[in-house]
Amino acid sequence: MAPDFDPRTIFLVAACTTALGCATFVALLPMHAWAASPLRRYATAMGVMSIALLLYALRDAINIPLEHMAPNLLASVGIALCVDATLRAFDRRQPPWALALQLVALGALWLPLADEGRSLLRVLAFSGIHAAYGLAVVAALLPTTAWGRQPYVRTLGGVFGVYAGAHLARGTLALLGGSPASGATAQGAAQVLFILLFALMPMVLALVVQTMLHARVTGELRLRATTDELTGLHTRRHFFELARRRLLRPPADRAVHHLLMIDLDHFKSVNDRFGHGVGDRALCHAARVLRASVRGRGLLSRYGGEEFCALISSRDHDEARLAIDALRESLQNSPLRVGQATIALTASVGAVPIVDAESLERVLVHADHCVYRAKTEGRNRVVRYGETLAEPVV
Repeated sequence: MAPDFDPRTIFLVAACTTALGCATFVALLPMHAWAASPLRRYATAMGVMSIALLLYALRDAINIPLEHMAPNLLASVGIALCVDATLRAFDRRQPPWALALQLVALGALWLPLADEGRSLLRVLAFSGIHAAYGLAVVAALLPTTAWGRQPYVRTLGGVFGVYAGAHLARGTLALLGGSPASGATAQGAAQVLFILLFALMPMVLALVVQTMLHARVTGELRLRATTDELTGLHTRRHFFELARRRLLRPPADRAVHHLLMIDLDHFKSVNDRFGHGVGDRALCHAARVLRASVRGRGLLSRYGGEEFCALISSRDHDEARLAIDALRESLQNSPLRVGQATIALTASVGAVPIVDAESLERVLVHADHCVYRAKTEGRNRVVRYGETLAEPVV
């Protein structure tokens, strides 16, 4: 690399971009208050690294005390804080004493390397520290469930993996006598590329973290929009979206579908006798029982109040009849125990065959009529469109 590429100038640019990365994390704080802890730690890490890079840039221009120790120590503290911030972002916090011990150890390491003639040792120590911290992030993210499900997590791991690999390459090159062996301000293409990595890393990291935060917020909003807060079942709207998709699929082995309306019997009396708190527990209990009965056969949602809606898929009508009545019986056979009291839960079920997605709304009206008929004829029964499938329980 031509001598025109002064490493100090690139360090100055890197200091500016790192300061911009710090400002980005600070700007994200009001939008993501729930992630304040990792964002503050990222901002602190970027601020410390920016000062370190500025000290590299000003070396030989002004008199800096401990010029061979201060920037290296600050850069090492910065990457330690950056790793701590990443762990916090994934709820894998390390104890405060562990981070404090690391910072003390870094200070103890850099103090004896402050002498002028130990540039190679400083390069090796710097590369080893930063490579180890980068690989520590990858090792921490790999076991998480988010690694396989969320691309931005793999991207974040890739950023730290590239960062660690660059430091390992720099340390290896220094051992072989390359230009980095003479220190941070050494000339050469490898050194310039390494400093450019330092200049780009903060902005890339800020961009990936920002994408990660937005993806989490989007996922949380989607979860709230598609999941009933009390029971954890699908919401009515999401249920019908999923049901339409299922009905639009090409016919498979299970080609018979039934739409079910499930209305808990005498549920108002549960609220009146035990209070709405117990009523909520009863709804959650009913949801768990029904979900276990429907699992593997179809979809279940909370339609509203004490009503549930399900789509059951079966191979034929006989299998559907057995499955639907088994659902009713599962609730009848699973009373809720509250203290010394036992709350019997039963349901009136309306079942209507459904062929295509376009008929959902019409079939829903028929299912509602079937539920009404089941209640007027004795409750705790299944009424299929046009016929009774279970005798009333006296």
